[in-house]
Amino acid sequence: MEQGTLVGTILAWFMLLFAMTFDFATFTVKAGNVVYFWDTPSLMIVFGGTIASTFISHPMGDAKGFLGIIGKSWKQNPVQLVETLTLIVDVSKIARKNILAIEDALPSIENLFLRGGLRLVVDRADREAIVEMMAHEVKYTMAGKDNEIAVVGTMASLCPAWGMLGTLVGLVLLLQNLDDPSAIGPAMAVALITTFYGSLFANTIFSPAKKKLELYQGEERVLMEMIRDGVLYIEGGQRPDFIENDLMNYLPPDQKTMYEALKFEGGDGAAAAEGGA
Repeated sequence: MEQGTLVGTILAWFMLLFAMTFDFATFTVKAGNVVYFWDTPSLMIVFGGTIASTFISHPMGDAKGFLGIIGKSWKQNPVQLVETLTLIVDVSKIARKNILAIEDALPSIENLFLRGGLRLVVDRADREAIVEMMAHEVKYTMAGKDNEIAVVGTMASLCPAWGMLGTLVGLVLLLQNLDDPSAIGPAMAVALITTFYGSLFANTIFSPAKKKLELYQGEERVLMEMIRDGVLYIEGGQRPDFIENDLMNYLPPDQKTMYEALKFEGGDGAAAAEGGA
């Protein structure tokens, strides 16, 4: 589970519940206050209306998976820049000796984009064809991510609007029942709590999920661009140290430091092994 999403969500809900239940005048907790913020009609208007508008705004194939899309923001980003760079450098060392020997390593490569690019190199595909095919895969992969982000973005933008719509519904009910004091309270609850729900869902679920997915998309784009350059360098017969130095520019500073530390440890290990032999 992604720690930032977990910690941020817990903190947001804790502060909200604390403000709802803590009486600063008497310094006591009134847990019963929480029931004042629960209203089923308001929840139906806001959450149901947001889902309905999302289905209207996007193809059913994209919109129906909104829960899974939001769930991705709760998971660690599978992008592994350091591990992939290490793998590319190792493959380039193999290719330097015999480019056809890469084929033996292909089944062990989990990243399908890297495996596919290296397969093209082994098959002696034209360089321009490799560039074009890999560019198309980057394009269509990012387009799929854009669709997912757009679904969550629609929910983030329309949720407050449905809250305002619910407020108008509550006000209409209120004005229609001014002669019935018992109906004023429920109508006012709908008028106020729908706005509360719209803001709550938008700012604690949908908008943060959209931002996190955009961050993940950017990291995946960087990974795919690094793989593309690495494959083309291998196809061109570039030296492993040149490939390594250039592709390290794709790493953010913290991961670059991590890679250099791992490389240093690996170098020490290799030197020790040679000395022992």
